[in-house]
Amino acid sequence: MSSYLKNLYQIAALVSMAAFLCSCYKHDEIEVKLIGEVRTRRTFAGIQSITDEKERERYIERQEKSNPTVGEIIGDDSLLIAAFERIGLLKNNEFLQDMFKTQTKQTTTFTDNLKRLFKLTFFNDSLSGNVHFKISSSKSSINIDTQATSLQDLDYAFLDIIPGGNKELVFLDDYYIMNGYNFDLKVYEIKIL
Repeated sequence: MSSYLKNLYQIAALVSMAAFLCSCYKHDEIEVKLIGEVRTRRTFAGIQSITDEKERERYIERQEKSNPTVGEIIGDDSLLIAAFERIGLLKNNEFLQDMFKTQTKQTTTFTDNLKRLFKLTFFNDSLSGNVHFKISSSKSSINIDTQATSLQDLDYAFLDIIPGGNKELVFLDDYYIMNGYNFDLKVYEIKIL
């Protein structure tokens, strides 16, 4: 065999080996997936039928002390409802808001079950007007739009919603709309690929 063909075969073998090794190399990319959300609401709509001023005040006081109740269930969110019941955040279709021990810092760190460290930062995105969060590891980062429109009441927690040992980010999007307050619990699964 000529030395030219021998060199060509060696180069082809090296290129093939390099391509194989690159395909096996882990890039440690972060994947964030919105698993679903549980929507709850504290309504004040009943006030419209109350004419007595003192009765209106009592109604408002009762409603402000009441737990928000589960509203519309979308898709597989019933599985999330069962998980929230299991960990004690939902009972009898009510969101036990006092049991939701939240963090409120705009920047925090957390580790997964393999002890890999992540940095998480919440911020208002000036282009969309929505709350975003950025998750960073030592090798990559990802920016996620929560679709929430205000960072003034930042509440979140890391809870083991999906069995398996990794804690999921549970972001509480609370806002007022048409005679009531909504409390949407958005569950994000965070993985390194």
